[in-house]
Amino acid sequence: MSTIDYDIFYREQLLTENYPINSAPFDIFISAFNTSDRVKDVFDKIDSSQKYWLIHPEYRFSEDELIEICATSTVKPTELSEESQVHLLISSIHIEDIETCKICIDSTGFMRNVLALLIIALGHLGAKKINVLYSEPIQYIDNEKTHFSVAANEVRTLYGTAITSTTNAKDSLIMSIGFDHDLMSQVVNDYEGATFYPLYAFPSLSADMFQQSAYRSSNIIPIKNNDLTTRKFFAPANDPFSTAKQIQKIVEIIHFKEQNLKHNIYLCPLSTKAQVVGHAYYWWKEGQYQTSRGMINIVLPMCTSYKRETSIGLKRVWQYTLEM
Repeated sequence: MSTIDYDIFYREQLLTENYPINSAPFDIFISAFNTSDRVKDVFDKIDSSQKYWLIHPEYRFSEDELIEICATSTVKPTELSEESQVHLLISSIHIEDIETCKICIDSTGFMRNVLALLIIALGHLGAKKINVLYSEPIQYIDNEKTHFSVAANEVRTLYGTAITSTTNAKDSLIMSIGFDHDLMSQVVNDYEGATFYPLYAFPSLSADMFQQSAYRSSNIIPIKNNDLTTRKFFAPANDPFSTAKQIQKIVEIIHFKEQNLKHNIYLCPLSTKAQVVGHAYYWWKEGQYQTSRGMINIVLPMCTSYKRETSIGLKRVWQYTLEM
């Protein structure tokens, strides 16, 4: 299998003052509703034949709170699992020809597990290209003290990506570092025996956000401080392709260091949604095919409740074209 050059894939910044914000219309636009301006404003400014709101049950909106939202259709799952949410969403969307359909997903308000599985599921269904948006905030509400998840139960492999772990293989955990140190601690605790490879979001979305994230990562339990400094990797917070490229690099380092061993490699995207897209895209392009050297799985803590509003304002909007 030839090495994929993630630098060649297309990304662009959209002008937030434009209406519509996208230069070429989409056939289908999907966004996950929450109360953030950076989610609602972008939805209103998108030119698309069909526009869908996904209402995550993790946000716990009541019917009365959703009365005034407008869309082609509102999809409201009742089950938390990413399998159920993605299945209901895809079955609710009218797609005539998925190979030619211009599909766009705004990743900003999505639950991480649903976002990752949706990208992979659309690829399995035959989508050739998927456009993904990510909206940057001006700042997070409480800076480094901002909490995103309210509650999470288990840590497990993303549905549909579970490749059976190889016995007698060495475990490695590649984690994108974000603000939710409780979630990060939960994952690290579950994979305590794995070699830890932190992937920091740098350059960050703003000058202070890298310091805030680094501060939160210092609270990860049971990680030792030297585990956060001896193996440091960086990818821009707003670039899924650079994220995929860094994961590719780390995976090669893992295999090169101990070529006689097989490896169980766990990808855990707990940073920005743009980096979640990068993890999912790497798994789709390369990770699912690595079975001869062990396995690569996406793992995440499964949130049962999530904050609806964590940011202030809309700073920039990015569009990425995933060539599946």
